[in-house]
Amino acid sequence: MAEIWYLPVDSESVEGREAQYERPFRDGIELLELTPEKWQCGPGEFPELKTGNPLVDESGYVYVMMRVTEDEVAKYDDKRWKPGWYKSSLTIVGFEKNLRKKPK
Repeated sequence: MAEIWYLPVDSESVEGREAQYERPFRDGIELLELTPEKWQCGPGEFPELKTGNPLVDESGYVYVMMRVTEDEVAKYDDKRWKPGWYKSSLTIVGFEKNLRKKPK
């Protein structure tokens, strides 16, 4: 299962946090409107969330992210996808709207 996380821009790890949702990788792609180009880093690393723009980095913005394992990616036919972290362009509100349209 792919993990879906809400991560504030100033996050440096997921230590002490829990994923908000777990969904099959294919569903996560659809719900978060992801493409392979949204890949950020491998699953054992932590993505750099800060943008370098103080207006964004100090705003408290929360990203919707998905972490997927190698096993989950291996089940998917499209080989452009890699294990690791993906950053959605959706806000939490946008993601939650998609989630209501496609329940578990």
